Parts: sequence; C-alpha cells; structure tokens
Amino acid sequence: MVEALGTALDHAGICRDQRGSITLAVSEALNNITEHAYAGLSRGQVHMVTDLLTDGVLVTLCDSGRPMPGNTLPAGHLPDSSGARAELPEGGFGWHLIRKLCADLSYTRHAGKNTLCMTFPRKPLRENR
Repeated sequence: MVEALGTALDHAGICRDQRGSITLAVSEALNNITEHAYAGLSRGQVHMVTDLLTDGVLVTLCDSGRPMPGNTLPAGHLPDSSGARAELPEGGFGWHLIRKLCADLSYTRHAGKNTLCMTFPRKPLRENR
C-alpha cells in the first residue's frame, strides 16, 4: 500500500524528499491503525484514497476498527526523553511526527468507520516558509 503510494506520488511529480515525508507519515498512521484500531483482531481492512490537490496531496485512510480514544486525534506530544539512555521510550513519537509533516489533519468516526484525512503540501514544509 505504501509502495503504491510512493509510486503514485513519483508519477505526480512530487519531489523525493516530500514523497519520503508523506510515505513516512502514512506508514505511521497505518501502523497505528494496525496496533490500536485492530488490536487483538486477526484481520481488518484499510481503504486508502490519494487525491492530488492544486497545492498539496490529500491521503484519506478509512477503517472499521476501534475509534480513537475520545473520538479525537492524539495531541502528539513527545514522550519524556530526559531519563537514562536505557530508559528512553521506544515509541510514542508517531503522532508528533504525523502532525509535523501534515499541513492539515482531521479525524471523524461515522457509522462504525474511522476516517483520517492527512493533507500534505506539495513541497516540504521547510520550503514553504
């Protein structure tokens, strides 16, 4: 799924750096769907739609797994990394990363389905400033 997304972005003329950012954020979101929405289930489907916009790329992920806690997106705060190296967290960085790479992000739950819309600029955010 992510490889097909990268190929589609390449064909659309999205620069390599931005393709990498988009596929990284989408991979993180897909991992969260697998680990949380479908946790403990033997299978689950995710439907992905990619739309090229005038000034960006919209990636929409839909699943019928569990809803986000509180039916809202996580804040994306970085985990505490002030401890000893052996105590550093292995995870907890995904939503922070997704929020940093997206120009816009929204989540809805309707009729038992989760919909995550991730909008990315055509150029990396550092080039848009």
